[in-house]
Amino acid sequence: MNIVSSEKIAVVLTGNEKNKTLYSSIKKVGWVELRVDVFLKHFSENDLQKWVKKIRRKTKAKIIGTVRWYKESQNSEFVIPDAKRISLYQSIINDVDFLDVELESKIASDVIRIAKENRKNIILSYHNFQKTPSQNFIFSLYSQARNCGADIFKIATIVRNKKDLMNLITLAYLSTKGIFVVAVPMGTGVLERIVPLAFGSIFTYVTIGKKTAPGQPFLTDLLGC
Repeated sequence: MNIVSSEKIAVVLTGNEKNKTLYSSIKKVGWVELRVDVFLKHFSENDLQKWVKKIRRKTKAKIIGTVRWYKESQNSEFVIPDAKRISLYQSIINDVDFLDVELESKIASDVIRIAKENRKNIILSYHNFQKTPSQNFIFSLYSQARNCGADIFKIATIVRNKKDLMNLITLAYLSTKGIFVVAVPMGTGVLERIVPLAFGSIFTYVTIGKKTAPGQPFLTDLLGC
């Protein structure tokens, strides 16, 4: 039995997925995230365009292009300079629907500009692999993202207790009259991952291969096949 509708699932791709699994999976979801930063750890930049265009041809899902800042990445040892990140975002803009950049990154304004100039949408994101901040801090981030022109604010934090989870759920619930929110509890079980969806979070992330965040479920955990 499927426990979440496909429109509320974003599958994260890194380039290492087997084609058979890849093609069947991206037809089942509403969102696809291309983690360009992880792709470049294993493949040449010369292969990037071919990979992105292949995914574009094979799915009707909304595609998110992400070149994650090392300070908000699980793979913090892999550093892509800011100028290079801007260049990479520019190189994939024609084949994606959204760009995801960290709200607190120095290049956030540049990536917002690239998205808006090309009539694409922007996700401003915040990741914390140590804790879930206070509710006041979370709402201040949300307000900042909204004021900067985000179409979606994504927050992913380590959840250690019920209060942490409630902080994320509260944002998802109270933001329904503002910009969209993606609230992601990290380091939890599958149930905690999907709870924010019931309160307004528009999708959650899954993998079909290597996990890119603590507690990230597999697609089969949510769709059952």
